[in-house]
Amino acid sequence: MQSPWEQAIFARPSRRMMVFIDGENLVFRYQEMVKRGFVPRDDMKHEADVFVWIDGFTHLGQQHEIIRARYYTYVVGDDVRVTTVRNQLRSLQFSKHMASLLPNTLSPCVFKKDQRSRSGKGVDIQLSVDMMSHVYRGNVDSVLLLSGDGDYAPLIDEVKRAGVLVYVSAFSDGFSSALKDRADAVSELDGTTWK
Repeated sequence: MQSPWEQAIFARPSRRMMVFIDGENLVFRYQEMVKRGFVPRDDMKHEADVFVWIDGFTHLGQQHEIIRARYYTYVVGDDVRVTTVRNQLRSLQFSKHMASLLPNTLSPCVFKKDQRSRSGKGVDIQLSVDMMSHVYRGNVDSVLLLSGDGDYAPLIDEVKRAGVLVYVSAFSDGFSSALKDRADAVSELDGTTWK
């Protein structure tokens, strides 16, 4: 017979979470830190200017039932290149609760970008629309935002007004204090990333 503590550990989580990943923000912050001499772990998945990932990025959500982890990014290239990146992202996994029965692969949202443009607003806008849509439909009890971009501060405010908990994780480089001040829980990704 299991103790109450063991029952709690092995019970399926009751809080529903979705993870929203601003891949553009993460990859550029990561690349800046590497340029400054940070040495990434050997199991880091990275494609220059497109994505960076390690399954531990979702550690703040491991006590929740993560319904979906959506990775938003841009890619320069033709439709074949976009499809290749989507497939690469679909093959990546995130950390989940040990009792979760749901799949733990990333769901990609990949935009084509003009080579001359360094960044765009498509990622930010689509991520915000998707998050608010799930919040107002009652699909989640909490969200995890993986981004340090302060432009998301009003989004966090609105999600919290709807009664949903907001967790934020990002690299320390460029992690907006506006996000840290608003989130219910905050974590820097540095500890999961570097040797």
